[in-house]
Amino acid sequence: MGGRRLDGLRAAELHPVRRALGARARGPRRVAEGHARRGAGGRPGHGAVRADRAARRRAGAVRRVLRGRRDSRARHDRRRAGGGRLVPGHGLLEAGRAHRASPAPRPVRTTRPIVGLVTIGQSPRVDVVPEMAEVIGPGVEIREAGALDGLDRAQIRALAPQPGDEILVTRLADASSVFLGKRRIVARVQEKIGELEGAGATLTALLCTGAFGRLAATRPLVQPQPILLGVLRAMSWPGRLGILTPSAPHVPQTEARWRADGFDPVVVPLSPYEEDDPAAVARAADALRAARAGLVVLDCMGFRKKTRDELQAATGAPALVANLLVARVLAELCGV
Repeated sequence: MGGRRLDGLRAAELHPVRRALGARARGPRRVAEGHARRGAGGRPGHGAVRADRAARRRAGAVRRVLRGRRDSRARHDRRRAGGGRLVPGHGLLEAGRAHRASPAPRPVRTTRPIVGLVTIGQSPRVDVVPEMAEVIGPGVEIREAGALDGLDRAQIRALAPQPGDEILVTRLADASSVFLGKRRIVARVQEKIGELEGAGATLTALLCTGAFGRLAATRPLVQPQPILLGVLRAMSWPGRLGILTPSAPHVPQTEARWRADGFDPVVVPLSPYEEDDPAAVARAADALRAARAGLVVLDCMGFRKKTRDELQAATGAPALVANLLVARVLAELCGV
């Protein structure tokens, strides 16, 4: 074999283009016997046509290989510039087609949220606020104000319910309970909301499940009764709706209010301030069970988690505690 032929084979092995063409690049071009090549001024024979076609195919293959190498190099450069990742074992396969920008950092809170809690009685409400604070979580400052703060017994008696008044019950600083007429304390509740907002509260909540209508506020204000209604309207349950109300005098007005809101309630009295009386809790549980209550609402902010757990165990029905439900909403609003 001549040196020219040997050099051609070595070039085919070393050059990437010829290596891509394989045997077609290395083999000699053959002309079918009996077919003449293009002669001077003559028409091409069949062998010449096939030779031309083979030459064009080889030229096209060369162009495709070179173009593929250029495109591959360009993609690699773009990936390096854009932070793309290469998947091991797959050459230049990119893990993500498009460069994804890093998410913007969350803003850092510079001050703690301040939650103002307004009771219709006297603050602090050491009976319910500690349980609410556990739900709201750390990092939130809680401030309390009471509609009866600073009032003596005579002034409080002047706020007692009169005929036709909606009855409310609340707790005083000495742990005793007192009945109030709702319309007689609305102005004082409104005043305490303003005081807490003026002292820096970022949001406030009312510690009473009575229907107070729209109260004025410059910051978010949470009222328990609309929250209870919203949750219940989003639910279904077997049996009737059991409502625990704070006293026997509350029963008629509580039943009328829940019926007006579209429910079929069985209303049972239990004072939140006699929750430590096992006999009273047992009587309430018996009445709810006899009425086949499928869900129980503790319709006073004074009820505690302890009573909920006892009622659930005695009736087999789930129960909602108003103050804990409000606390979960406050935690969400505070972002904790």
